[in-house]
Amino acid sequence: MPEVLWKSYIDLEIEQGEVDRTRNLYDRLLERTHHVKVWISYAQFEAAQSVEQSRAIYERAYKALMGAKEKEQRLLLVEAWKIFEVERGDEESKQSVEKLLPKKVKRRRKIENEEDGVAGWEEYYDYIFPDDEAAQPNLKLLAMAKKWKQQQKGDKDEE
Repeated sequence: MPEVLWKSYIDLEIEQGEVDRTRNLYDRLLERTHHVKVWISYAQFEAAQSVEQSRAIYERAYKALMGAKEKEQRLLLVEAWKIFEVERGDEESKQSVEKLLPKKVKRRRKIENEEDGVAGWEEYYDYIFPDDEAAQPNLKLLAMAKKWKQQQKGDKDEE
């Protein structure tokens, strides 16, 4: 319910042409929540004012969501940013945003039930962002293992 109230108030200020008050409302709302929809809405509002200002909001949002555990929120933000750059940006800005897109990796995890422990395995998709430093060593190790496996397979084919 409070989200609807905030959105209505922001929409009212936009209708009244109060740009500074609208920015102030978005900033106040972002002190309370870092939800991706708020960031995208703020960036879209700024896009009507200035491309550079909108780009700055997307950058601010990306930095704010870097620590979030919900990678899907970061993905939604980057995809919205990419659409913005396709519509309004130049080649350099498009490429810089495309570099932020994550790799989609299929993973497995155990599913446990209360009775006897392991109930099976579940496959899910994880997103690995280029700037996730903690994941980089693991990705390098996996890439090297894949390369080694292909070499082993190639050696067996030659025999």
